[in-house]
Amino acid sequence: MAQTSDYNGLAPGAFEALSDTATELAFDRSEYLDRIRRVRALMAEAKIDLLYVTTPEHITWLHGYYASWYKANAPMRYPQLYGTVIHVDHDEFFHFDNPTELPVLAKCSISADNRFFKSREASVNLPFIMSELKAKGWLNGTVGMEYWSYVPNRAISTMLEGAFLAEGARVVDASTILRRARRVKSPAEIATMEKATRFAEIGIETIRKEIRPGMTELELFGLTTAAMMKAGSEFPALIPIFNAVPVRDGRPVSSGHSMAGRKVIEAGEFLTADLCGVYNRYHSNVMRGFLLGEPSKEMLDNYKKAAGVFDLFRNEVKAGMTVREVNALIRRYLSEVGLLDGAGWVLGYELGLSLPPDWVGDFYFHYQDEKYLDRVFEENMVTNLESLFNTWLIDTLVYEKNGARILSNVPLELIVV
Repeated sequence: MAQTSDYNGLAPGAFEALSDTATELAFDRSEYLDRIRRVRALMAEAKIDLLYVTTPEHITWLHGYYASWYKANAPMRYPQLYGTVIHVDHDEFFHFDNPTELPVLAKCSISADNRFFKSREASVNLPFIMSELKAKGWLNGTVGMEYWSYVPNRAISTMLEGAFLAEGARVVDASTILRRARRVKSPAEIATMEKATRFAEIGIETIRKEIRPGMTELELFGLTTAAMMKAGSEFPALIPIFNAVPVRDGRPVSSGHSMAGRKVIEAGEFLTADLCGVYNRYHSNVMRGFLLGEPSKEMLDNYKKAAGVFDLFRNEVKAGMTVREVNALIRRYLSEVGLLDGAGWVLGYELGLSLPPDWVGDFYFHYQDEKYLDRVFEENMVTNLESLFNTWLIDTLVYEKNGARILSNVPLELIVV
């Protein structure tokens, strides 16, 4: 698409697809088409006729498209109204966006029908969206919007919902549709996350080799990131926790969700490194603790006990079990090793395809939960698993029929350097 007067200020220079076919699809077209069919089945079940998808991860999962900027907190005069439209009765779908994104869509999306805005103004773009949908005959019935998406923000979401209502549509919250559809991973997705895990392992090994007193957290973080990216890892959706802290009474001081900074790492300190390897936007979480000194026997014993949680999942937690059943196993084990009443937790959250600003998925469990206990660990679900009792141990697990498979090969232990 070359620049024309219609796109003045929207497409600087000549924007044209560099290829007739998408050259950077993460998966085969058949994988994406199957996903859209699964979403349509869930829409039919929920009695939703049209779904207006705005969560960036959901759009990427549906047809491959992702960008570096989603205007989540952009100028108020430039509301983000983009979205992918799916109808319950049609295999075809289409995508609304700014024409500047044509090269990106051409590169990494299977979307063949892209409707581009001719303005930055909501007063122009909202009627355009409605007229395009009306021309397709897709505005009769119930429209689902993603109320739990951070894009668009509340002001813009209200504009969009008002436009649907003005056309006589019934509007409902359909946030659960894509969250549910994405939960169980395909074999291709699991293979992708296995590749992502290899990058996380490279990061852990780089820290082991490079860490020394006198360097700053940022210096070490830069070396680690460079090694991971040289191997092929992408920008993670979250800025990792990466902090050196003192050890008091045999326990490292918590740094919270802190970023790497200019702090100089000192001898005797403890480094927390919460990494995610990323491949085709799929994340695999591996976290270990590094001690620049001699550990006490109590610290080593504590690590051994906390690592036993992973053995429990590997041997006893199987696809099909409920959160209630799994939590009972966790509490039994923690009671046996004396950690049940200790300061810390065992928890996990869903992992998969993620874009900034978050890599935490929708499914979440905590061993102290007293509700949400009937949810099921489905076959080929993927979560991280955190065993934190002054022990910084996190890894990524796939839930299978015979047990939970730990994706990384990094020993579940304190790393002494």
